Amino acid sequence: QQFWETLVEKEAIYLGAYEGWYSVRDECYYTESELVDGKAPTGAEVEWVAKEPSYFFKLSEYEDKLLEYYEKNPEFIAPESRRNEVLGFVKQGLRDLSISRTTFKWGVPVPGDDD
Repeated sequence: QQFWETLVEKEAIYLGAYEGWYSVRDECYYTESELVDGKAPTGAEVEWVAKEPSYFFKLSEYEDKLLEYYEKNPEFIAPESRRNEVLGFVKQGLRDLSISRTTFKWGVPVPGDDD
């Protein structure tokens, strides 16, 4: 919870909402463009979920910082054979990451969210 509070203070977490195609089997949301013949890329069935509140980490704000770090520290990505793969993934654009869903009552409670 202390780590959560630190991220809140740095404004690195926000309450947003998911809306889209969700695969229960994959425990993952997919965009329309990621679907293959109306299913998840894994072949799992998906269902439309409208506006599920979720806390997000602002991963998208770290894209340039990560690329700069990788450039200055080429040995950071290991093994070396995966360097282009990692760089390509980051250059595609990073999406903010859901780190806590509000619809579950089990797990570690989110500090300051009593709902």
